Amino acid sequence: MKRLISLSVSLMALLLTTSAAYADRNALWNKVNEHCVPGYLNNDTYQPCSLVDMNEKIVIYKVDSDKYQYLLLPTDKISGIEDVKLQQNNQQNYLYDAWQARTFLTERLGQPVQERFISLAINPSNARSQDQLHIHISCLSNAANEIISNIAPGEISSDWSDKKLTIPPYSYYYRKVTLNELSSKNLFKSIADKVAQEKGSLAYTGAALVNRGPGDFILLAGAGTQTTGISAEEIQDHGCQLAGK
Repeated sequence: MKRLISLSVSLMALLLTTSAAYADRNALWNKVNEHCVPGYLNNDTYQPCSLVDMNEKIVIYKVDSDKYQYLLLPTDKISGIEDVKLQQNNQQNYLYDAWQARTFLTERLGQPVQERFISLAINPSNARSQDQLHIHISCLSNAANEIISNIAPGEISSDWSDKKLTIPPYSYYYRKVTLNELSSKNLFKSIADKVAQEKGSLAYTGAALVNRGPGDFILLAGAGTQTTGISAEEIQDHGCQLAGK
């Protein structure tokens, strides 16, 4: 009986420890702030990140549990898409930097992949496990690609759409973005303006950027609710089944 009680106590302690580890919403920030950046500044090494760029104030991090997916994270403390600092015009262009970092993904794939099959995604506060802005750099899912490819050319412009595009399980407003806009405009501000127009909250908003050809992108924004955040990462396929097609 004593052994059974001891085993139960040990198991309960393990479960509590595991839960606490997963509950640490600053794990990514700690990795950036306590390991990647100091390692680069003091030892000239990126580990455990794949890149540290102090000029652009970003790091690129390979997701441990996925074979191909990478994340872009700021070296500044920015909670997520809802952080007001992202609305400042002098903010670093994280979306453009994330698109530039697609080469980490393509090199790791080890086979050709069309750029139109590469996407960026950001999850809202109530559909993510971390409170440091992180942009998912990964492949587009086959299902999402088919739906986006079927948007009629006349239905997309540089203005936000009035109707939503459904990419199960969520729906998104969308607009066209050029490479020049991506490199020079604050698209986080554009997303915030659309969400405000729809009387939504950035805290529950998911966003994604999908390439459609040289210099041509589609920006997606899904305004969720307190009970249902829009996990834009759902449009991605971290197994990259579209690679090689």
